[in-house]
Amino acid sequence: TTPAVALANAARETLRIGDTIEQMLQGMYEVIRDNDAEKVTAIIKLDDDVDRLYTAVKLYLTQVSREQLDERDSRRWAEIIQLTINLEHVGDILERILLDLRDKKIAHRLSFSDAGMGEIAELHEKLVANLRLGMSVFLNGDVDSAQRLLAEKERFRDLERAYHDTHLDRLSGQSLQSIETSSLHLDIISDMRRINSFFCSTAY
Repeated sequence: TTPAVALANAARETLRIGDTIEQMLQGMYEVIRDNDAEKVTAIIKLDDDVDRLYTAVKLYLTQVSREQLDERDSRRWAEIIQLTINLEHVGDILERILLDLRDKKIAHRLSFSDAGMGEIAELHEKLVANLRLGMSVFLNGDVDSAQRLLAEKERFRDLERAYHDTHLDRLSGQSLQSIETSSLHLDIISDMRRINSFFCSTAY
């Protein structure tokens, strides 16, 4: 009945979704590092929380009459919906990565090379930072932060391309670890770029 309050409530719950995604991201990195199959199950359960919150926010916002909203509030309504959709997509991508890790890496007791692990660690650190920056942009609408986020999107894309190439160089050097985990490694860094794009879309 009070749209401004409703939008503030929905925004607060969207931040909760972002916090859960950050937990999933941190858990994914630990699974990659430690080959912990039990952790996979626990993190996938977090995606159920993301789905539940996403559905709740979406249904809540559909009860807000957009005809009652001024232009600014109508734009905010759309921003909240779009971010919750993006975060829900990220949860699905993370779930798929985790299942691949369980079935293709943990089950066969494989590990990434030190160089490959270093690349994933750096991309993961940037992902977490960009998620936090994206949520801050969503909350505060700061234009300078939004521009910084778009610059980070370009940097991340360039880094992913560079690491794709260095991975292929390791393959040509016949590193057994790199060969065994090649497809999974390339899939993960490609998925991380997709996830980063979802985080950075808030800037637009």
